[in-house]
Amino acid sequence: MPGYCTKSEEQYQVKWSTPQTAQFIKLRQDHACMFTGAKYSAAVAWGTILEQMGLHRKITPMQAKKKWDNLKRKYKDCKSSESSEGVSGKSTATTWPYFALMDEVLGQMHSTKPSAVLVSITEDTPGPSSAVGEEKEKEPTTPEKKRKRDREELLMEFVKEEIRYQREADERRAQESRERMNRLFGLLEKLAEK
Repeated sequence: MPGYCTKSEEQYQVKWSTPQTAQFIKLRQDHACMFTGAKYSAAVAWGTILEQMGLHRKITPMQAKKKWDNLKRKYKDCKSSESSEGVSGKSTATTWPYFALMDEVLGQMHSTKPSAVLVSITEDTPGPSSAVGEEKEKEPTTPEKKRKRDREELLMEFVKEEIRYQREADERRAQESRERMNRLFGLLEKLAEK
């Protein structure tokens, strides 16, 4: 990509300032839609972010990705030790300066906070208790939660439909295979009789 560092320049390390890192996190959030998973989309997105920061000649998209991966790892470490105090100089949610920003970006993402957890229960394992009088309080439904729930239900229906379609296709192929084998055996029997 024109205007970006070459591989020989990648050996230089850039020291990120606190304001630069905060701006980097905010821009990553603003450009989240550019990270589609399509081939090279992330490199283009990182390049756009670096251009907006004026760092496109100092930092490569690969270095920006590494910076983001390090921030995510640090966030997850702080998140998992949120209740514990900083031990041996390790940062916690209260001491790491980027925790609030990263929590704003990653706190609601499905990769760090799954919307549902699937659990398999064997038949001999008793299910949850359904004692009388134990009613779970319903969470207040906001339009945003309802939309999210609707999207999740729509996705679940799509997955079920896809599974159903795959099973039907597998059954059709198996039936066609059985029919071909029966025809082949029939032909072999006729040949054997002659």
